[in-house]
Amino acid sequence: MKTWTDKKIALALLLPSVMIVVYWIIKGLIKLYNWFISLPDYSSAWWGSLGSFCINNLSIIIVVYLIICLQVAGVAEFRFKKNFLKAFIFGILMTPPIMLITWGKKQSIVETDLQNGG
Repeated sequence: MKTWTDKKIALALLLPSVMIVVYWIIKGLIKLYNWFISLPDYSSAWWGSLGSFCINNLSIIIVVYLIICLQVAGVAEFRFKKNFLKAFIFGILMTPPIMLITWGKKQSIVETDLQNGG
């Protein structure tokens, strides 16, 4: 059972965390907007600029991809009763949407067979 002090401590930790995340999102959106504004009109230089942006921010892109894979592995664990580590590795290798589609179809086929008595 949670006491009132536990709730106050949790709230005291939650509020700064939410404020930091909101600040990061706003700063990121402003940076992305300024980057889009500085691009020339659509031309061959646009693709080079996009490539250099991705290379300059590769570590952030990889971390975001891994966080997405972790979240999808958690969904696969709870929804499809799969092993979390196996789902995480499969998500990294196959991309999370393809992993969920593959396991979702396997799950629905098994459920259909069970419902049909097969």
